[in-house]
Amino acid sequence: MKKVRHEAPGLPMLHRLVPGCLALLMLAGCAGVPPTNVTTDRMDYGQVVAESWKRQTLLNVVRLRYADAPVFLDVSSIINSYTLGGSANAQATLPSRINPDVLTLSGTANWSNTPTVTYQPLMGDRFTKSLLQPVPPVAVFQLLQGGWPATLVFRTVVGSINGLRNFSGGVAADPGFDELSEALSRIQRAGHIGIRVEARKDGGGVVAVMRRAERGTALDEDSRRVRELLGLAGDASEFEIVYGLVPRSPNEVALLSRSMMEIILQLGFGIDLPAAHATGGRALPGQRQAGDEQAKPLVHIHSGTTEPPDAYAAVPYKGYWYWIDDTDIDSKRIFTFLMILSSLAETGQTMAAPVVTVPSR
Repeated sequence: MKKVRHEAPGLPMLHRLVPGCLALLMLAGCAGVPPTNVTTDRMDYGQVVAESWKRQTLLNVVRLRYADAPVFLDVSSIINSYTLGGSANAQATLPSRINPDVLTLSGTANWSNTPTVTYQPLMGDRFTKSLLQPVPPVAVFQLLQGGWPATLVFRTVVGSINGLRNFSGGVAADPGFDELSEALSRIQRAGHIGIRVEARKDGGGVVAVMRRAERGTALDEDSRRVRELLGLAGDASEFEIVYGLVPRSPNEVALLSRSMMEIILQLGFGIDLPAAHATGGRALPGQRQAGDEQAKPLVHIHSGTTEPPDAYAAVPYKGYWYWIDDTDIDSKRIFTFLMILSSLAETGQTMAAPVVTVPSR
């Protein structure tokens, strides 16, 4: 007698679906975060850090104008951790007239993104070295050699040079100071300024070199005027750079450079204070008179009761908004230069740049 094998009507379908379930389970176990997330995270976090750096700097400029203590928080690390997981399960049952289902599928998935940002306040020895110590005089000429315009560097960093005083606290600069920076800027564009470091017993040895120009040219006249304003010997092509108020010899340039705190304070005198604050004794008074071009501030910072719709940087303080207009290219350039100087003034142990950690496959 021949035996006949009976199969449940849904069993062939079960045979076809089980391999698919197994494949689904394998895919869930192999899922991961794609490397393209690195590009997105790097751009997004970089933009946010840059914007927060601008706003923190502007806020400290405003705080110092109000005789308030500045606060600096460095972003020391950014860790963005992704978690991607999932599960799938399948259950098969024999069909019946009551329940014709032969296969039940279910699955779960989870995704989490947990960024961790670490801040470190600037205080103690780092605060002193970064903000209170003057920018090294040699760094001033290194900036010139690096391509930064002399008019920008001198107006921002230099307090005085061989007795010629810069704009300070709303008081106009000596006429010779602006003339000197403009003449040096023209000589700089011609590539006639450089520096050389020589080891000496007294620890000095920073020498600035000003190449001679062809006789009778405009550049030769600028070189002659620079020597005259600085009180250098007429035939001098090299002069030593020292920190001080007055030179000790005809071939020496005594330069009083500003600290970062002084530079930030000078930027604060460019704030258009609210009328109630300008006369109420809340902020440091500025001696600049309207229309005095010789006492023109380094940056122009506006103030108002509402947040500006389009600004380079804007911060709220004491019920008002303070901002730099996005179309004011001169103020933007000097403000950006200030932020670059903050790393140059770091003469002590420097901290590592913010570390962004993004796990990926």
